[in-house]
Amino acid sequence: MELSNEADYQQALHRLEYLLDHEPTNLAEITMLGNVVNTYENENGHRPLPPNSLIARLERERLARQLSNQQLAELLGISPESLRAVLNGQQIIDLDFAKRLHSRLGIPGDFILEAA
Repeated sequence: MELSNEADYQQALHRLEYLLDHEPTNLAEITMLGNVVNTYENENGHRPLPPNSLIARLERERLARQLSNQQLAELLGISPESLRAVLNGQQIIDLDFAKRLHSRLGIPGDFILEAA
């Protein structure tokens, strides 16, 4: 599969996001789409913007690791409801959670402090 224009790229991105959220065990298609999207981005000057919020950083880490929200919550040792509250800005980041973000996801401490 090859992406020849921006419309193909956007369609592939939407499909990839759907698979990651709803069919995470479909690794063959996820890998294939990830590769063609990456190739298109590299060849067409797409550069990911660095996340400027902790919520955006969590989403980036989740996607990069190909995790569902449930799996991310398990990795962080919190309930899916607590993760949802954090992602919706309804729960503040306490010191314990900040330490988990650093130790389990490798998010730099200075970014956590500035973004929290």
